[in-house]
Amino acid sequence: MNFKPLITYSGDRTLFTALQSKIEQAIPQDEIEWKRSYGRGAAKNIKLEAGFKSMENCKTQLENYNTQNYEIIKDPVLHLYVCECNDVDNYKSSLKDEIESWLKQLAGYGITDWMILIVETIDMRKTSSKILPRQNVIDKVRIDVGSKNGDRCVSILNPLKFENKATESFRSMINRMRHLMLTAFNKNIMKFEDIIRARREERNKENWNFITYFLLQEQLAFVLESLTLHSDALVQYDELEAIFNLFIHNSIYGEKPKWMKCFEQPLNSLRGITICKKDLQERRQKIVDETITIVEFKNYIFERQSILLNAMQNQWGIAQRLFPFLFSTLREIDSLRLETYNGTLSCWQFVNCLEVLNLCDCVIGTENIIKCSQYTASIWNHAKDKLYELGKLCGLLPFPGITTTSEQLHIIAQLSSSIGEIPEFDEEEQKEKEIRRSHSPSRKIQKPGCERLREALGSKEAFQKLYLELCELAISTYKHVSRLRSARFVGRDLGNFYCALNEPQKAIVFYIDLLRELKSEKWNVLVSQTLLELSNCYKKLNDNLNYTKICATISCCVDLEILVRTFYFDELLKSLKAIQPILDNSDKDSNNFVQFEDHFKLIDLQLLNNSPIIQDSVISVELKVESNFPREILCEMLAISFEITEKLPEKYTAPNEFEMLNFSIHLDYKQDNSLNCASVVSENKGKVRRTSSGKPDNNTPIIRMNFKNCLRKENVLLHPGINSIVLSTKAFEVGTWCFKQISCIFQKLDFLSKDITIKNKSFEITTKPSSASLHFSDLVAGIDQKMKLIISGGSFNFPKDSTMLLKCSKGLRLSLGNISDYQRTLAIKLTDFKLFEERTIELSALCELPCRREDTMIDQKVLLNCPWSESDIQIPLKFLPLMTASCRLHSSGNKKFLQVIVKSLYEKELILTDALMKCLADGVVITDLNPTSQNNVKVMKNISVSYLYEIEVEPLKTTNELPVISIEFNLMYAEIDKPDIIKRYICPFDVTDYNTLFYIKIKISTEEICRVGSICHLNLNITKVCENQHNDLMYEILYDQSIWALYGRSAGVLSMADMKETVITLDVFPLTSGFLPLPNVRLSKYIANSKTKNDNPKLIPFAPTQMYNATKSLQIHVLNNVDQ
Repeated sequence: MNFKPLITYSGDRTLFTALQSKIEQAIPQDEIEWKRSYGRGAAKNIKLEAGFKSMENCKTQLENYNTQNYEIIKDPVLHLYVCECNDVDNYKSSLKDEIESWLKQLAGYGITDWMILIVETIDMRKTSSKILPRQNVIDKVRIDVGSKNGDRCVSILNPLKFENKATESFRSMINRMRHLMLTAFNKNIMKFEDIIRARREERNKENWNFITYFLLQEQLAFVLESLTLHSDALVQYDELEAIFNLFIHNSIYGEKPKWMKCFEQPLNSLRGITICKKDLQERRQKIVDETITIVEFKNYIFERQSILLNAMQNQWGIAQRLFPFLFSTLREIDSLRLETYNGTLSCWQFVNCLEVLNLCDCVIGTENIIKCSQYTASIWNHAKDKLYELGKLCGLLPFPGITTTSEQLHIIAQLSSSIGEIPEFDEEEQKEKEIRRSHSPSRKIQKPGCERLREALGSKEAFQKLYLELCELAISTYKHVSRLRSARFVGRDLGNFYCALNEPQKAIVFYIDLLRELKSEKWNVLVSQTLLELSNCYKKLNDNLNYTKICATISCCVDLEILVRTFYFDELLKSLKAIQPILDNSDKDSNNFVQFEDHFKLIDLQLLNNSPIIQDSVISVELKVESNFPREILCEMLAISFEITEKLPEKYTAPNEFEMLNFSIHLDYKQDNSLNCASVVSENKGKVRRTSSGKPDNNTPIIRMNFKNCLRKENVLLHPGINSIVLSTKAFEVGTWCFKQISCIFQKLDFLSKDITIKNKSFEITTKPSSASLHFSDLVAGIDQKMKLIISGGSFNFPKDSTMLLKCSKGLRLSLGNISDYQRTLAIKLTDFKLFEERTIELSALCELPCRREDTMIDQKVLLNCPWSESDIQIPLKFLPLMTASCRLHSSGNKKFLQVIVKSLYEKELILTDALMKCLADGVVITDLNPTSQNNVKVMKNISVSYLYEIEVEPLKTTNELPVISIEFNLMYAEIDKPDIIKRYICPFDVTDYNTLFYIKIKISTEEICRVGSICHLNLNITKVCENQHNDLMYEILYDQSIWALYGRSAGVLSMADMKETVITLDVFPLTSGFLPLPNVRLSKYIANSKTKNDNPKLIPFAPTQMYNATKSLQIHVLNNVDQ
């Protein structure tokens, strides 16, 4: 209802009429803070609106102001007197009497909320007097009305004549008017609440009428709503609904009041809620006329509550209130014994559900959507159930063999007419809907609930489409809020629907999901019912394998009658015979696995051996298991697998299923010490948990673990009830073992358990382990080394002809005492190796001596392939080289010499003989320059021996033909204490840059004796020895600046393309006396920058053997200066 507070006006009506539109527009532009009295909540910012009416037209409202007939929405909230006066004399002559008469009239009605507005129109520019008056009109008025009411007198400049100057005074007047309106509201609301309270206390009187009281208190709700206090307005409707429900409840046990006859009207049509202004006005008019039915009345209250909650952006509150509204209305209809057409109440509930869902569909924000989903999930489910009831009533279920009769067609027509027409929204409501939808324009706008229901009642196809849509929405919403159990139950209804449609393949998925959820929460009765439904689906699909598994599970459901279990046990045996060919052809990974816990119960698992268990002894275990089959079964094999664990697990303590939980009684007392209620309080933190949001434990598929290590027994007869079986096996491998899984095979069906969770499920197998190790001291490559292989058998039972293999890495060989018979793979026979025996085997090792310049260790390894281990044992070895060898190329003019330096690293003395250098390339001649005495040399550790050879290359063999010359150095060596055991040491070398390209010579000449400080001439002579491609050269003279001073360019580029020799002369003078070394010369290849690229010149140094400096080590004698 659109409500605006009413303000009366008196005085100069013409003047106020000119100002009225401006005042009406200005009041709601700004918010004002309002704090209600008596602690009615925190201060709130509200916006006010106002409507104006002449005081002469409000005489009835004025007379009712201080009476019980006061109506807060009709009576004025403030009274305004408007006049135009610029002169005090004019005020005294006539205006004063008019104002006093107006105030007396208000006082006669007991009204104290008024305001006097003086409009001034004086133009100060045209005023001749420059003396300000001692008192103006507004001051005089304030004195006359009294100091307490001075703030109710306001003066402004006429905004119609002085628009710019009057702005500030007009704004001040509007703020004062807002303040006085709120003050009046506070007073009027308190007075109106007293009237409501007084009327409510009279509810037991005979002439009391609830409808009159409802319309009275609703006025307060309208006022609070207009002040944007939606929560306070919502409280009014909650109180009215509670009073109405109480009257209905009391009428069951007592006499009905007279006013209740209005709500006993027949329910010919039950329209759902519609948040539409037109329908709201029609229903409220029916309330006023007392022609409304109880359903329409409850609809009206819920619609008003929904409008207020929607304005508060609390759409989830609407969804939260829906079910109390529906069920309380149904209970009240039953209490009043009102008759309805068959199906009309279901239609009414369905339409209400969809209308609330449409309101919640406009929610913005993730948090708000989640809050709404907490309640809309159940609403989707309820709408689905009501639609199914209507489909069953009207013959619209699309199941085979169901047709719609003429009587059902009549019911459809009757229901379609009773649900009402599509609500008509005005333009303002359409705009509000578009604004709410603006956050998701791509989302489809849902049709009204009555229209969707009418379409569903039109055909079976439309009914099926809507029903499936509601089911899917209910399931997805339940999952969204983590209510998995509720989602599974909706899936069960959907599965039943598909089964009735003869589409069991679609129903199986929903049944399986429900079954997992129920198993995880141990709803055994519901599990049994779901299994029966699932068995029918598999039977219709001729899925014999799954039907066999389901029959086995149903026959073990102790919650079912024994006749049912026996019937499905017989079905199991029949089906097993039919699927034996399938099971025979299936591999280990086929689907013949069945859950052990669904058919058997593990009672106890007891190890009969004393701990620890010795290897190779027999392990015995007593298994107590309860069979839930109604008859005995013969299992082909019963096995328990066990696996090794790295760490001994702590003993698992099984939870006591009969542990007493701690509860206490809590009593609540009223203020008069009488008992209010009694409750039970749980004190078990962390022990009791009830939720459907947890992930089911049975979602993981059945996996058969490794049964390589297991205890087993074949042909075991299991009787119904508890059975005790002893299983045994041999203890092969040492370690800490843990029982993992039970396997029971019955006619090719493998009943596999989950991980065994029972106390003392671990055991330990201990023994003395077998070992093998190599013992040796410092190893040297190139000579025979002794080592020992020590084998300890321990408790391992060696086969009669056991063999141990020793596999060496490349470059290493072993032998069994025979030095000449070295092998990379050595087989050692362990014949007649007894328990706990230890053998030592002597071995010899020979590591090849590589050619190395440095004394780094040589890494080798030996792999031991032992009979007691599946993997090889790797033993790393490190060998010290016996000796090292390096080769250097030297120049003397055009001649080249090779120097080979051999250094001993062995602790003992070695004999070196028959050194030989050879080259297989043509045109290369190597001449031995070593003396004869060096043919047999004895060396100790860290002693080096040098061998010198001259290498000559034929002139026709250029560097391009032989860029690299491969040579080989051979040397025979033997230990001093074993001179007969001679071994060869071979070192290959590569010789490069062996041609001398340039000859360099430096000479310092003086006119007299070379003295300190005297100028000398440095002559640098560069000669091209042989033709080569390096014509552009760069020379650099390197000298010690503390010895020599150089004048001229110490570096430069020269070209040797057209000449064989060049001489460069520089001036130098010595800085000190003595035998001074000549400056050195560095010659480099000069590569100029490219013509096409902006590259910098490059310098590439020559190899030391490509240039020969004849004066590199010469010195010159410099004398002191004569003056010193």
